[in-house]
Amino acid sequence: KLSAIPYLDIANLHGRFISTLTFYDAGAWRMWIPAGDQLAEIKAWPAESFYFAAAPESPTDICFHFLDFIAQRASFYELKKPILGLRDDVFNLSASLGKISHLHATKEIIGPGVSRMVATEIEYLFSVCRSIFDLLQEIAGALWQTIKLHDSSVNKKPLKETFSKMVLFQGRASTEKELIERFGLPRPLAAYYVRNAEFFMTLREFRDNVIHRGSQVQTIFSSERGFLIRHSLKPFSDMAIWSDEEKQPNDLVPLFPALCIAVHKTLSACDDFSSTIEQIIQFPPQIVPNMRFFMRGYFNEIFFGALHDANSRLTNHSTGPEQEAARSG
Repeated sequence: KLSAIPYLDIANLHGRFISTLTFYDAGAWRMWIPAGDQLAEIKAWPAESFYFAAAPESPTDICFHFLDFIAQRASFYELKKPILGLRDDVFNLSASLGKISHLHATKEIIGPGVSRMVATEIEYLFSVCRSIFDLLQEIAGALWQTIKLHDSSVNKKPLKETFSKMVLFQGRASTEKELIERFGLPRPLAAYYVRNAEFFMTLREFRDNVIHRGSQVQTIFSSERGFLIRHSLKPFSDMAIWSDEEKQPNDLVPLFPALCIAVHKTLSACDDFSSTIEQIIQFPPQIVPNMRFFMRGYFNEIFFGALHDANSRLTNHSTGPEQEAARSG
C-alpha cells in the first residue's frame, strides 16, 4: 500500500518507521492517512506537524539536521519513544518562547503577577532543554548497543542512561581519554560529550537549583521593549551576548535573548550529536530521497526569529570553536 506514495523508498526501510505521510511538492500539499486497511490521500495541510519536502513551504518552516537525520536514516522502531519525545520537546520550546512574547504583549491585562508567570516559564524552558539531553542519550545508548566495533581489543561497554552520568566522572566532567577508556567510545563521540558538557552542566545546575534546592528564579522586570533581568545573577552572568545599547541602568539586560541562547545551544548540541554519529556509524539510506524533514508549528515565526537572533549574537560575541559552530549553524 505504501508503494502508492511516490516519495518513499520502501525497499530500503530496514525496520524503520515512516515519520510522516505529509509531503510538500511542486507547490502543493499531499497527505495520506490510514483508512481501514488502506491509505487514502486527502486534501489537507498541516498546522503543527512535520513534513517532507525539497524546500520549505514557508520561509519560517525549519529543518534541523538532527530531526532530519533521525527521520530519514535512524527512525528505528526501538527508538520511537525518545524520537517522538524529542520532536515534542522542540515544539514545546517554540511554544514556551511564544508564551513569553505573549505575556509581554498582554502584561497590562495580567497586571503585577506577570513576573511570576514569566519566572515559571523560565523554569519550564530550562527543564525542557535539560530533558532533551537525556532523550538524546537514550537514543545514543540504544544505537550504541547495535554497533559492532572492528577493533575487537576495544572493551565496548553499555552507555549510561542519562547525559549527566555519561559526562560526570568522580564528581567532575570526564575527559576524552576517560570516556574512551570507560565505554570504548570512538574519539569523535567522546569529543562530542566533552564539547557539550559545560553547557549541559549549566542547564543542570540551574534546573536543580530551582527544582531541588529551593532556589528562586531572580526577579523579572518589565519594560516597554520586553522583560529584563539582572545581568549579575547566574546563569545569565556568564553570557556576554548583549550590546551596549541593550544594557539598562541597575545592571538590567533583556531576558528574551538569554532564553534564545539557551534554546539555540540545546538544539546545536542535538545537531552536533547527529553530525557525529553520522560520521562513525553506517546507517541505511534515506527513507524519502531528495527531500528534507521540516518542522511547521503555531509559533514558528517567533521560533525562527529567536534562533536567528541567537545565532547572530553567538557569532558576534563568541570566540573559538563556539563561534565557528554558530557561523556554520
